[in-house]
Amino acid sequence: MLLLALSTLFPYSIDKGYFHRPGSPDWHTAKTLAIAENLSPDHRFRLFRGWRQGPGGAPTYEMYSRFPVGGYALVKLAILPFGNDLSARILAARMLMLLLFSGAALLAFHSLARITSRPWVALAATLTAFSSYYMLFYGDMVSVEFSMDLFAVMLVFHGMVVFVQEGRFLQLLARTGVALLLGWHVYAFLLPFTLLGLACEAVRAWKGGTAVWPRVRSTGAALLRSRYAALGMAALLFGMAVLGFNFANEYAAFGGETSVTELPSVKSMLRRTGLNQAWEAHEWWLRFLQGQFFRVCVASVPFMLSDWGSGLLERLPSLRFLTPELPGARVSVYLLALLAVAGAGAALVRLAGPLLEGRQRLLLAVLALSGFCWALPMRYNAAQHSHEAMYYVGVPLVFYSLLLLYVHKRWGHRPVAAFAAAALLAFVASAFQMDRRWRPDARLAEDQRAAMAELGAIRETTRGKAVTILDSVNPEREWSGQVAWPRHIWNYYFAENVLTHSPDAEDAAPHTDFIVAYDRVESDALLTPGNRHVFLYDSAGAHDLLESYRSVYRQVVSAGDPVVRSHFDVYLGDDALAFVKDPCVWKDTRPRPIFVAVAREDPEELPRWRLRYEFDNSGISRFPVLFEGKCIAVFPLPDYPASRIRAGQDRLGPLRSWTVEIDI
Repeated sequence: MLLLALSTLFPYSIDKGYFHRPGSPDWHTAKTLAIAENLSPDHRFRLFRGWRQGPGGAPTYEMYSRFPVGGYALVKLAILPFGNDLSARILAARMLMLLLFSGAALLAFHSLARITSRPWVALAATLTAFSSYYMLFYGDMVSVEFSMDLFAVMLVFHGMVVFVQEGRFLQLLARTGVALLLGWHVYAFLLPFTLLGLACEAVRAWKGGTAVWPRVRSTGAALLRSRYAALGMAALLFGMAVLGFNFANEYAAFGGETSVTELPSVKSMLRRTGLNQAWEAHEWWLRFLQGQFFRVCVASVPFMLSDWGSGLLERLPSLRFLTPELPGARVSVYLLALLAVAGAGAALVRLAGPLLEGRQRLLLAVLALSGFCWALPMRYNAAQHSHEAMYYVGVPLVFYSLLLLYVHKRWGHRPVAAFAAAALLAFVASAFQMDRRWRPDARLAEDQRAAMAELGAIRETTRGKAVTILDSVNPEREWSGQVAWPRHIWNYYFAENVLTHSPDAEDAAPHTDFIVAYDRVESDALLTPGNRHVFLYDSAGAHDLLESYRSVYRQVVSAGDPVVRSHFDVYLGDDALAFVKDPCVWKDTRPRPIFVAVAREDPEELPRWRLRYEFDNSGISRFPVLFEGKCIAVFPLPDYPASRIRAGQDRLGPLRSWTVEIDI
């Protein structure tokens, strides 16, 4: 039944063997594939998203060494056989993620079956826990933080179960080493396992003596000889070695001239754990506890039950109908809610306690606590990223296991089997509902595949050459800081090129062999006259592109006043929409591209997954091009009747977001 349920995920993901159109990709997938594509002995197995030639021809890397190298090596092996077929490479990586997701589910099932000695209980709990929104939404995204790390933690947990039941310590050590090469969430399982295991052994040693001093000595000796302590120390040392490899490569990539505390990975660790005081005010405990409470709720039910209309439980507003506008009152309500959840869990454990022996209860405690052992120390990262809720999977696994054990004791196996059948149906229904929610319509899918084919041909033509992408980039932070997510997709497409991002058409030609742009200009420098989505020019094309921007600027400005004045002035032509800002600097274009969404005259023609948004978001977004102190971005109007256009930029750092709507 479990394999039958998991098999429903693969057809859904096969249709996702492409990104959205350039400028609006699945950025997790693009980033991971870019790092995996760049992983090679030529670059000493450094983890980086992109690179360019620095002064004197030395490479300058955009490093991303936050996670172990093993996960990226596994992705590299999966995509290598597919050559220059970008869609096939993305599909292979997605299938790898789904195989790891399925492996995690199977390991969870076998672990629970060993603990409970009831396969139907294990099956029902696993199906329910793996049908939540977080599991189904992130399950096939290509990232070492999602299915790969989930597989790693379940691999280690199954090793813990075998160790507790059969004493196979070397097997647990080997699994821990493999898992730590895939992700860091393993420590969320190792921490409670080693601490609770040491506590149990200390209690047993203490009870074995009579006088105080002999008890202290026997307890200390037991802890020193403990395999739990050996496991924790071995995992700590091996993890430090893996992290040290990343730090050494990162330090060398910056030429040994950057202090350790300024390395991007170290700064990321400080930010995620809250040790960087500059981030201390970014999140506060009340909001963090509220978010985690709702995420545990969403992670504990199938997606079909948590997906209420247009939003999830996590997106519900604060409990204002229960709490007056007083911080103390709101804190008390959330604390009471958390205490109620903890009390219910404790009561359930006590109720089911006679059903399990002490060692099995230890394993369930580790499983239930693992998500919190990661979220609390990494509270800033957990608060910002909803995918971290995948690791609350232990809560529903333990909750439903104990509940069904009690049901089995009172009423036999038939109600448990019925619950397992219902869980199977809920999993399949949730998978199909997720598919309907996020599947693009046929027209958009065809556009995306066409764009992928064009980029594959461009990639083959420019292999090993210097390529400039005409988009906006922060020149002060360059390649060592955080960049907007559309950059990742270009880093993947042109991983073998010396890649430069330039917002300035005038500056492109002297430093490049080829230019890639969204805009088509009839010119002898145009090398892809048959393309529709993205265009390749030789270096002489910079002049023609610049002249095209000047021409559009003259046309839109001389045509009259803009239809809307905002952060960018918006001009509406017969067949195009132009965004112009004069004067303009790079801060006006960062860190998000301009987006355009179109509302059709007949809303019924919208794809069904866009009906609730009213606008047809076809992935149209791009960075404005900077030239002669001005910025311009031109969007062709759709070829179908439209009633309204919504456009703007999101999250402009120190500047506020802006959005405009234009009636046609």
